[in-house]
Amino acid sequence: MTTSTPPPRAVTPAVAPIASPVVAPPLATRLPPGLWLLLGVLLNAAVGMRWNMAELAWVAAVPWLIHLRQTSGWRARAWLFAALQLATVIQVSKIISAPVPWIFAPLFSVPMAFSMALGLFGFEFLRRRLGDGWGLALFPAIVVVLEWAGSSASEFGSWGAAAYTQINNLPLLQTTALVGLSGIALLTAAVSAWTALVLSSPEPRRWLLTGGVIGCLVLAALAYGSIRIFTVQTGPLVTVAGVVSDLVLSPGKFPDATAVQTNDDQLFARTALAVRRGARLVVWNEGATLTTPANEAALVARGLRVAKQSGVDLVLAYVVPTNDAGTRFENKFTWLAPEGVIETYHKRHPVPGEGATPGDHPGVVHHRPYGAVAGAICYDYDFPGLGLAHARAGAGLVVVPSSDWLGIDPYHTQMARIRGIEGGFSVVRPVRAATSGAYDAYGRTRATLSWFEDNDRVLLAQVPVAPVMTVYARIGDSLAWLCLAVLLGGIGLALGQTVSDTSSFLFPHAH
Repeated sequence: MTTSTPPPRAVTPAVAPIASPVVAPPLATRLPPGLWLLLGVLLNAAVGMRWNMAELAWVAAVPWLIHLRQTSGWRARAWLFAALQLATVIQVSKIISAPVPWIFAPLFSVPMAFSMALGLFGFEFLRRRLGDGWGLALFPAIVVVLEWAGSSASEFGSWGAAAYTQINNLPLLQTTALVGLSGIALLTAAVSAWTALVLSSPEPRRWLLTGGVIGCLVLAALAYGSIRIFTVQTGPLVTVAGVVSDLVLSPGKFPDATAVQTNDDQLFARTALAVRRGARLVVWNEGATLTTPANEAALVARGLRVAKQSGVDLVLAYVVPTNDAGTRFENKFTWLAPEGVIETYHKRHPVPGEGATPGDHPGVVHHRPYGAVAGAICYDYDFPGLGLAHARAGAGLVVVPSSDWLGIDPYHTQMARIRGIEGGFSVVRPVRAATSGAYDAYGRTRATLSWFEDNDRVLLAQVPVAPVMTVYARIGDSLAWLCLAVLLGGIGLALGQTVSDTSSFLFPHAH
């Protein structure tokens, strides 16, 4: 009997399991949410106003966006709001100096922080519903819309606009001639949104192309501005003088009649000096003197004599108390020409708490022998809509009698020159207690004069008076309207998803 040996069993070689690729955790997770809040406070406190660190504005929103991604619930949102409030009150405190009280800081910072919180919380809700692709479009849109709404509908004007963090970047500021303040808001917000996304993404390479597009937009804006500021502005020039007084006015603490008379004599002496130096238009600073309702006609008559005798235009800016305590008053200017009074203008936008009776005068353009000119008073030119109206009426020069303080010097004057870039006209801003300035339609400096230096208080400059056509003067806030459309589209999609999710929860077998 033979025994057969069974064939050997086939041995299946062991197959090593396929290893999953190791995905590194996002860089943002290396810091806890609390440290992102602290970083957000530090960055945002350093940006804007006095001692502005302009480069940080491009990433100032990154810590807030990352904190929103890492957290949920009302406690986390409350901590974020507290951090926003701390950052903004520090930021606004940088412009506090005598005679401005510290209460001014929360007066501005509370609504600023509330607006920022509203935008951030709304953005994160939409991003979680719609995804990061929509998020990259929605965050810039929200920032633009909030800035636009603030400058159009609130009495805080355009303060806090992203463009003002780039106040010394003249090439970048030229984008305001295309799309107003919204262009710089869109660019800085897009860079922040992309940076936060890359730091938070487990696959940051997915967003490199998007980053390249954003980078190209920033470079295009800088290239456009770098070329534009070398444009030769042709056309006639006019010599303008800004005459600045030494008299400091505080509501309820007005000087006596002797001090006012001495100040008036000094103002008219400086006006005569400006005329001798060749000025064809002389402009006093905001509230350069004080007069009572009974004496106002005498002040204007004195100015008219100077205008007629010298053949110049003279803009008298002064304050007229309307109650015995001096807490209510008219803040106005009277524009005089050799042929008589051509305009009486009341400040349209008193600073919150100022006490001035707001005017409703729309602001007109005067066609004078030397050019088309218009005027506004100080804070009025923190509202882009007035500059846009002047541009569309054909102004080639706008004079802005002003009064500031050390904490916003020369920041506030530099803000006003952006109205000229937007609208394509020169801006002359004589200022008490800060820096007076004269700029052409490209924001280029023609002259400056510091109130804190030992000088004769007469700013003299030759400025162009031929208007420069700008796209912004034609299309206005079209970019802001486009951003509003994007935002409404995102909200509509998100609400549609919410309705769909609720329907599925309530009626799971409906399909």
